[in-house]
Amino acid sequence: MDPLGLPVTVIVALAVLAGWIGYAMGRRAERPDDAPPPPTDADGDSRLRALLDTAPVGVIINTRDGEILYRNARALEVFGQTAEEFAADGVPSLYARPEQREEYMERLYRAGAATKDEVLLRRGSGELYVGTMTSALTEYAGRRCHITWFYDISQQIQAKAEKRDMAVRLAMALEATNAAVWDADVVAGTCWWSDTFPRMLGFQTTPAMPPDFWERRLHPEDRARVLAHTHAHLRGESAAYEYVYRLHREDGTWMWVEAKGRAVLDESGRVVRYTGIMTDISARRRQEELLRASEERLLAILEASPISVNISSKDGRWLFSNPQTARIFGLTRAQIERTSIPDLYVDPAVRARLSARLEAEGAFRDAEVAFRRPDGSVVWVLASWDSIEFDGESAYLTWLYDITDRKAAEAELKAAKDAAERALAALRAAQESLIQAETMASLGQLVAGVAHEINTPIGIGLTAATHVAESTARVRERFEGGGIRRSDFTEYLGTVGEGAKLLVANMNRAAELIQSFKQVAVDQSSGGRRAFDLKTYIGEVLFSLRPRLKRTRLAVEVECPEGLAMDGFPGALSQVLTNLTINAIVHAYAEGQAGTIRITVEPRGADEVELVFSDDGKGIPAAVLPRIFDPFFTTKRSEGGSGLGLHIVFNTVTQVLGGRLSVDSQEGQGTRFTLVLPRTVPQRADEPMMV
Repeated sequence: MDPLGLPVTVIVALAVLAGWIGYAMGRRAERPDDAPPPPTDADGDSRLRALLDTAPVGVIINTRDGEILYRNARALEVFGQTAEEFAADGVPSLYARPEQREEYMERLYRAGAATKDEVLLRRGSGELYVGTMTSALTEYAGRRCHITWFYDISQQIQAKAEKRDMAVRLAMALEATNAAVWDADVVAGTCWWSDTFPRMLGFQTTPAMPPDFWERRLHPEDRARVLAHTHAHLRGESAAYEYVYRLHREDGTWMWVEAKGRAVLDESGRVVRYTGIMTDISARRRQEELLRASEERLLAILEASPISVNISSKDGRWLFSNPQTARIFGLTRAQIERTSIPDLYVDPAVRARLSARLEAEGAFRDAEVAFRRPDGSVVWVLASWDSIEFDGESAYLTWLYDITDRKAAEAELKAAKDAAERALAALRAAQESLIQAETMASLGQLVAGVAHEINTPIGIGLTAATHVAESTARVRERFEGGGIRRSDFTEYLGTVGEGAKLLVANMNRAAELIQSFKQVAVDQSSGGRRAFDLKTYIGEVLFSLRPRLKRTRLAVEVECPEGLAMDGFPGALSQVLTNLTINAIVHAYAEGQAGTIRITVEPRGADEVELVFSDDGKGIPAAVLPRIFDPFFTTKRSEGGSGLGLHIVFNTVTQVLGGRLSVDSQEGQGTRFTLVLPRTVPQRADEPMMV
């Protein structure tokens, strides 16, 4: 193949043809009158045909108007036609666009030759393909015409396209996975990096990348270990290279990288290349750190739980127990850890039965179990069992609720039927309370936030009470010593009065906080239907979100008419408002940005209300807006977003609350969610009738 892409045989044919034409024209010009006659045109045409018949590409000699004077056998193959079709249809039929031939003829007959023009051609089957043409003017059979070599390059174009597609797919895969690849020439001491590598490092344009570009960016704490690991692999001490380390980004931050590579050996076993892929796992590392922090918070909650919480191995070893467990069993925590769990059961076989039940049925609740304390007394508990993974080990999670007093009451009240019925009712109530208490355990974050809010009035009240107590002690001491003065008593009365005011005000505030939290928590955990005042309930939900909102610079404004009564599922409405608020905090505003969230409610006739939840944040891009209610769609995947918040909002509004939901947003102009809700939610088929 020559540099222009033409086969060597075509070049040879062109050269021979050009030489033959030049020879013929020269002989005609130089032949003296008495010279013997030259070879006839018929002889030259015959030799030309013999030569062109051997060409591996399609060759056609035709006139400007398309009359075919000659074609070789290969031309029939190239164009996929029979000899009869080829002769009948003519050259113009070979072009996918006949006007392209006219342009080509004009240029050819003006310049005398044309080389390697790409043309869209048509086979006899109708299939279109790309070919190249090289043409020159000549004479054939005594007529002025041109000769054209056709070469099918469709396969070459397809191969180039496939190669480009493969490169594009690789680039897309690297971009999608936030990864980069390298290929180091160990012998030459050079290294090629994919374009994604500098972008991973925060470069807007590709910088100069000398051989030590990567090495200079290694974290000082990782450098020695990474280089030693790499050199050991290049010495053949490992089959593959795999390591996690940190690289310095252009903005000064550190990026966690997971790198995997492999050395390539030549025939002699010498390392000549070193290739691999590195992936940015910074988000994953952040998630792992968040998970660890979450686990620590969970353990802190379990430590403070009023119910015994235990994690144990399947063979009966303690992995975790909270202080309530030690109280139930009458042991210290150190003694608990040294005691085999089966030994605590009144009947050791019970644990084996409960374990088998868990394996067969899955998690279960409220199994009554008897344990024996060191003093010989029996303690009865309600046990709930589940399976978890703890520190990489399959384990049992058990919740134990002390029902010893209840069991004693049952034994005492068996003699009287009425008393037994009352005891049974009490037990059922206690069971419901237990179920509710365990459900409320999932509201740990809400509890922590409200506890923080209550600390303030309780702390002020405690300070006031302490001050009053101290003042009382001083006055008593002076009174008993006979040295009290009128001014001391007057000052004491003022102190007591101010302390009493502080105590009353702050205890009332604490009571209000507890009542507000209690209603929202009950609604979220039970999901029951009830009547409620919409404005009051919105205020209670927003109060439960105060701990989260206080960490921002966002204000929440509510406009809702007084006395707007609703009959439905306040727990579902609470979830909707909570998800919309958290969604606005996370997505609508940058960290530390000030803004306002507005909740506006207006009646729509006698049967519906319109609730508008809006923010003045950055808005939602038009390309994203149609997908915000799709499950698992999120623009914050790398920051831990699940993509379920707005999907849950949509399903809750349309299915549980029987309403309609729409959204309107423009970039830079905030977002507006409009909820149209029935004031009385329609009765569902699966909902018990209220009588």
